[in-house]
Amino acid sequence: MTDSEKLDLLISEMQGMKSEIQGMKSDMQGMKSEIQGMKSDMQGMKSEIQGMKSDMQGMKEKIDKLALGQLEIEKEIYILNRRLTDTYNAALDALGTSAENRRWIEHGTLI
Repeated sequence: MTDSEKLDLLISEMQGMKSEIQGMKSDMQGMKSEIQGMKSDMQGMKSEIQGMKSDMQGMKEKIDKLALGQLEIEKEIYILNRRLTDTYNAALDALGTSAENRRWIEHGTLI
């Protein structure tokens, strides 16, 4: 094999390697594009998650307000219940007093 043939063989091998390197470079560019797309998708998901987190925080605040409102309602119900009980007891006392007064008027004495 002559020196010229050896050089031609080396040049041919180098051109094959150059072609393979160009192919790998092209593949890497494709992967880079895909990674950029995934990065963009992940940013979108992150934004959606932040929105859901904000919504959940708002719901938590509303639930806390509902709990406070419920306590206020329970307090008001308790007060109303006491007032009704007091009114009922006053009505019973008045009924008893009127019955005693009626007996006193009718019989002239308390029994």
